Amino acid sequence: LLALLTVQATRYDNAVLGTEPTAVGRGLQLSLLGVGLLLAGQIALGGWVSTNYAVLACQDFPECQNSWWPEMNFQQGFTLWRELGLTAAGDAIAFSALTAIHYVHRLAAYLVLLALAGLAWRLHQVKGLRRQARCLAALAVMQLLTGLGNVLLGWPLAAALAHTGGAAAMVMVMVWALASCRVGSTTPANANANANANAATHTHNGRQPATLSRQRSGSIA
Repeated sequence: LLALLTVQATRYDNAVLGTEPTAVGRGLQLSLLGVGLLLAGQIALGGWVSTNYAVLACQDFPECQNSWWPEMNFQQGFTLWRELGLTAAGDAIAFSALTAIHYVHRLAAYLVLLALAGLAWRLHQVKGLRRQARCLAALAVMQLLTGLGNVLLGWPLAAALAHTGGAAAMVMVMVWALASCRVGSTTPANANANANANAATHTHNGRQPATLSRQRSGSIA
């Protein structure tokens, strides 16, 4: 719903201001889509962490339980169809399963943050997308800080709400960036080439006959 509202608001602004989406290369648009999918997956993992109350399974950073690779039960942790806090067989879920849920979300966060940093840098190179780039970079930093706050401060309500709100805001900024661009020519060289071609045509149609006229006048004289 937030994504759809963002698209509608962006198109409305373009219509009111009489502006067109910014032309970008196919590679940048694909990068936006790819990072958007990574972000969607990370948000889903974050929802799985909070649903299973796995935030406090790791209360240290950057290690987890004083280990770079703690004991983890991925099968129990990522069985989707089960009762909350129970395995599919009805037994209590193991703490190692909660550790797996938390640690996968943390490891994925490293990848997503790197992807967001690279995308923000690329967007900032495009004049019409610099606001989106700055918002994306600021929200990425905010997500990092609030995520660390959840782990190191014992999951305080303010940090938890800010982390969830930041995820929603990142979705809106990603959609805003996608709705604000289109695939098109982005190189000024093309425009210069067209201008040179027009100038050459003008020279051929206007100046050359004048030269010929002078030459003919000289011949007659």
